Amino acid sequence: MSRREINSLAIYLAFLASLAAFRGTWADEVASKAILKAELGKPLMDLNSHGDVWDSSWADDGHLYVSSDDTRGFIGPGDPKGFSDKPSRNLQFHILQGDSPDSLVGKTINRMDEYHGSSKRGPDGCMWKANGNTCLDGILYMFVSRHGLDFEKRQSAEKSSLIMSSDKGLTWRRSAKENYDRPMFVSPRFGSPMFVKYGRDGRADAHNADKYVYALANNGFWENGDDMILARVLKSQIARLDAKDWQFFTGGDGMSDANWSPDMQQAKPVLVNPGKCGMAGAQYIAPLKRYLMIQWYYTTGSGHKAPKDTTWIFYESPAPWGPWREFGSQRFDPEGYYNPCVVSKFISPDGRNLAIFTNGNFFTARERGEKCIYRLTKIPCTLTLAAP
Repeated sequence: MSRREINSLAIYLAFLASLAAFRGTWADEVASKAILKAELGKPLMDLNSHGDVWDSSWADDGHLYVSSDDTRGFIGPGDPKGFSDKPSRNLQFHILQGDSPDSLVGKTINRMDEYHGSSKRGPDGCMWKANGNTCLDGILYMFVSRHGLDFEKRQSAEKSSLIMSSDKGLTWRRSAKENYDRPMFVSPRFGSPMFVKYGRDGRADAHNADKYVYALANNGFWENGDDMILARVLKSQIARLDAKDWQFFTGGDGMSDANWSPDMQQAKPVLVNPGKCGMAGAQYIAPLKRYLMIQWYYTTGSGHKAPKDTTWIFYESPAPWGPWREFGSQRFDPEGYYNPCVVSKFISPDGRNLAIFTNGNFFTARERGEKCIYRLTKIPCTLTLAAP
């Protein structure tokens, strides 16, 4: 075979590969069902919990594992001491057992003492906070980062690192000291990463998620950020905890390797909405073949000025890199619910019903009983779909 014939054959084979990828993407588009509306049900507050964020991982053992920030964690039902003897920490890690949102029982696994007491600052003037977590092949992963706290400004986030636990949260690698001295990602551009979630134990078969783990991050804030970028890492490499293994989406079709770069500065935002992009991840809803992202922000500015008034914005997309389309919003005043996280475990078989973890106004953290809404709160959600 001549060199010209070999080149022609190579071009033809490349064409067939691109055609197959296009047909697969097109088939997913046709089979997916766009989300038109989200209706929220009555919130259910866990009076045995204390803290915020509550991002969850559906693990291989069937349980949910959750992190919380600025938290006293969980107490047992009927504990006579309540939270009085539970130290408040910047972040803690817990297990939630139960087969429905209203039957969940929480227990604190690790108080994460090495990450210090609630709002305790380091020499850099910042404090530790947990961001997103996920479970892959029985191993838990969680992002931690350094957050600033200026009551006159947005809460900044930078110097994020990924830590992992092979014993369901009892111990973690890397250490807090290592994360402080040598953070994986120094830039605020990836300062508050949250994962794109799929099924139990990270099971996925859409958009190369069987090979890659995806994460979203805004431009370096906890609340009221401006845009979102998308990153990925091979599942086979994530346990190396090495920033060099990560790539960032640069635009175009995310199925093509050519549209990913190891240079974070080349990242192209997948969503732009100045002042209305809080720390948030996304959930793939397999029966619908769609992704759901619930963004949130303080309606009148920084949460430290107006913690009673928040707005959620609902977005949906056929792929993790977009296009993300807004399909609804809801305002919460005076509850100020924030950091909404969809729970993978409680998505119905038809994809129309799901549960969201959130929490309310942090200025109620010192109140007692139901006056304190700074707790794990579960909200049911029903989706209305377009015709396929």
